[in-house]
Amino acid sequence: MDTEANQQTDNKKEPSKAKEVLVSLKNKTTHFYKLTGLYFQKFFHGHSLLIIGLIATIISLTCRFLVATYPANDLAGIIFNWIEQIKDVGFTKFYTISADYSDAYLFFIALVSLFPEGNLITVGSYTFSATYMYIIKGVYFAVDVLAAFGIYLLVKEISNSKKLGLIGYIIFLALPVQFANSAIWGNCDVIYVCLFIYCIYFILKDKDGLAWCMFGLALAQKPQSVFILPFLVYLLLNRKLKLYKIIYAVIAVFVSFLPAYICGASFTQPFKYFTNEMGMYSNLTLGCGNMWHLMNFSSSAMDIINKASAWIGLLLIGVFLAIVYLRKIDLSKKENIFYVGVFLTAIVPFFLPHMHERYFYVLDTLIVAYCLIKKKHYYLIPLMQVSSGIAYYHYLSGNYFIEALGEDSVHISAFINLFVLIVIFYDLMKLDHSTKTKEEEVQELDAEIKNEKNQYLKGINQNEKN
Repeated sequence: MDTEANQQTDNKKEPSKAKEVLVSLKNKTTHFYKLTGLYFQKFFHGHSLLIIGLIATIISLTCRFLVATYPANDLAGIIFNWIEQIKDVGFTKFYTISADYSDAYLFFIALVSLFPEGNLITVGSYTFSATYMYIIKGVYFAVDVLAAFGIYLLVKEISNSKKLGLIGYIIFLALPVQFANSAIWGNCDVIYVCLFIYCIYFILKDKDGLAWCMFGLALAQKPQSVFILPFLVYLLLNRKLKLYKIIYAVIAVFVSFLPAYICGASFTQPFKYFTNEMGMYSNLTLGCGNMWHLMNFSSSAMDIINKASAWIGLLLIGVFLAIVYLRKIDLSKKENIFYVGVFLTAIVPFFLPHMHERYFYVLDTLIVAYCLIKKKHYYLIPLMQVSSGIAYYHYLSGNYFIEALGEDSVHISAFINLFVLIVIFYDLMKLDHSTKTKEEEVQELDAEIKNEKNQYLKGINQNEKN
């Protein structure tokens, strides 16, 4: 009887022990999930900006690659033709083909031509290599991310806020016009604008050599890099840039020429691109929303204006450069330097003739950082998207933004651009001005010359001792 009682007791204990084990396992699992969640929260709080930036980048790149096979004429109809020309003449003769882009860019296209063509696909009236399309646009997408990171650096450098910088990064990647430029149109404007961004960033960091280097690389990529030239001149006049360091820009340009030289090009060959660009287009404007699109005179009057248009544009740029210079803006503040840079860069495509639809890309980009740093005028960002979108729409769709207006639809874009420039100019005129007298500026200059002279003589003496 005792044995039976003991067995019954053991049988009762066994389910109890199993229950305890299950409860223990459940508690351990619960603690594990809680611990994992806490570690994740800790990691997210410590790296939240990086995680958000990565998510934004992945979404942005995914969206871009989804439309990468859209065959705009510039890429599928022109650049792919250059690839075929390079294949015909041979890789080392890439610089001899009939093309209106720089040898630096043509070398990039020559590198693309080395990849297997793969299967051809037909979209609309275009038949092309999807492989080449993905490679070329993929490089543009990578530069999109670099440009966005440049916006992040600019905003963070001036505002001292990583959060504002991240907002700038995300906004740039999400902007419709920037998306359309590289993903749909397949244009390389983001390359020289990206170099602009880093040029301005290095100016703010007082790294003149790197700033000039960025300008040189941009100039070697596209002649539209002259857009930033008035700003560089302004900085030279205010001794914020050292003129002798322009040698870095010259070196950067010649480095970009090296592939052509190595492949046997003459010394003058890479320079022909710059001279060929001059006078290539006779129209006052090519769909660009600038002041010349507002001109609507008789044909005889237009011929006279057209001949003088470049000089008129340069004169107006010079006038505004002089006004900003004489305003004596306090350049001890980094934000003031940046504001001046945005204005002096943006007026160039507005006043110069023969501009294309997409040449306000630089203002589309810099206005993001401008509004975030200024913490006002946020409406300028969508306004510029509407302005450039109107110009892009006609080229990409073949239709006008307002069919009843026809080409005059671009007048809307021109007025928007004019309004944005007026707002920025008004902001500039309200900035603090420098209180230094001419005598003090001359004394500072004399002291700088004396210091440089002493450094020069010290270097000579040191070399003689060695």
